[in-house]
Amino acid sequence: MMKRNTPQIGIRWKLAAYLAVFVSVLLLVLWLFQIVFLGDVYRNIKVNEIFTAADSIRSRITTANPNGNAMAQLTDSIASDNQICILVLDDAFHAIGSSTHNTCYSIGAANSCFVHQASGSFLSDMIRIQFLATIRQSGEIYFRDMTPTTASTQTYTPDGTPLPTASQNDNPDRETAMLYVEYVESHDRGYYIILNSKVTPVSATVQTLQYELVIISILFIVAAVIMALVLSYRISAPIIKINERAHQLATGDYNTVFEGGGYKEIAELRDTLNYAAKELSKVEGFRRDLIANVSHDLRTPLTMITGYAEVMRDLPGENTPENVQVIIDEGSRLTTLVNDLLDLSKLQSGTAPMTLTTFSLTDCVKTINRRYQKLKENDGYDIDFLYDENIYVTADYPKLGQVIYNLVNNAISYTGTDKKVVIRQTVKTENGNRVVRISVTDTGMGISPENLEYIWDRYFKENKAHKRAVVGTGLGLSIVKGILQMHNARFGVETSEAEENHGSTFWFELPCTDAPAKTE
Repeated sequence: MMKRNTPQIGIRWKLAAYLAVFVSVLLLVLWLFQIVFLGDVYRNIKVNEIFTAADSIRSRITTANPNGNAMAQLTDSIASDNQICILVLDDAFHAIGSSTHNTCYSIGAANSCFVHQASGSFLSDMIRIQFLATIRQSGEIYFRDMTPTTASTQTYTPDGTPLPTASQNDNPDRETAMLYVEYVESHDRGYYIILNSKVTPVSATVQTLQYELVIISILFIVAAVIMALVLSYRISAPIIKINERAHQLATGDYNTVFEGGGYKEIAELRDTLNYAAKELSKVEGFRRDLIANVSHDLRTPLTMITGYAEVMRDLPGENTPENVQVIIDEGSRLTTLVNDLLDLSKLQSGTAPMTLTTFSLTDCVKTINRRYQKLKENDGYDIDFLYDENIYVTADYPKLGQVIYNLVNNAISYTGTDKKVVIRQTVKTENGNRVVRISVTDTGMGISPENLEYIWDRYFKENKAHKRAVVGTGLGLSIVKGILQMHNARFGVETSEAEENHGSTFWFELPCTDAPAKTE
């Protein structure tokens, strides 16, 4: 049962959706931090300021014996930077440091801070002195936070661990305060660190930010819609063009030229599709040539077989051994062509089995060279095999023999008027290992450089006039390539079109192996 195609969303709408989600998340984060969590963030900042200021004063007390002038300068600097009221007392409740010469960092005289209340009553109030004595005896940090949303008295241990406290109700729009008291001992003396900071209500600020965020949200949404439309058009326009040209290519129009750019990925896609169209055009040309050439090579022996058979049937005295031999030769050529097509198909599909054995490559070449004795005698071909020593390799004997046979056939078909072909066996050493090279050289017209990469393709020909091979089927080099790739062998071709010393040399290389041990 065929599956129904799921409707696909276009890139324009997807991009618009992504931008909408991004803007929504951005606005949500702004709303949370600017509206919902603003009071908590502000409170945490004030708490951090108080505890940081207390750490600085404590560090000064514990590292050096404080005096009035130094402590006054330190407290004045910290208080003015953080808008905190500071007072430092010794064991006798005498002030040794006070922020800005008793200046109160609170809004309005009626709201003077706990440290700088009128008439200095803090120093003379026995209840507060008793309160300080209690802090000294407990060894705890006293911290009271009167923030409207979580108005409470919070007590901390000397190491900073908070202790449970009970919440208190308060007016959220009223200015409140934070009070920090700690007792510190240093150089056999004790000191009280007292800090007080006002907490300004944020409700008015929240209302202002709410109004601003509404306007910002509207502007962001409008900008996101416009940006989505512009970006989607600029991104999708070249893709749409490429898609239209791809439909043309699918119909078999290999002259299609893909256009589009503006982005690296789209430009790369354009270049890749143009390259694919060019290669498909070549493949189509090869396919037509293959059909034409195979048809030619099939038609020729079939025509000769039919013609000679009709002559032998209709004309008395034509039933001669020579005519029968022609029919046999053309039938053999036809069989060879079919076998080569089957071999090539197996190699390309990877179904051709390979059996490795160790054998003498030199003897293999000698045996193949002897097969051409009749061709040498009848047609005057000069086929020489040059070697210095007997070399053994580990390979598939029948397939490697087919490689050498096809290379020699190719050289015979394209050699020059001198009909000379030279087979060479040479040995070299690479990385401590011996490597044997078999090369087959003809004296033909050579191969043009632009066609070297296609010479291994089926039925590729240097010129357009198809030449029926003297021997073989025209598929030899394709079969050679497939077999050598199965052996992981290096192979190639060297050619020259020069007036002197022209011709082509096809070669392959395999690692040498030791001769197998003789069995008694």
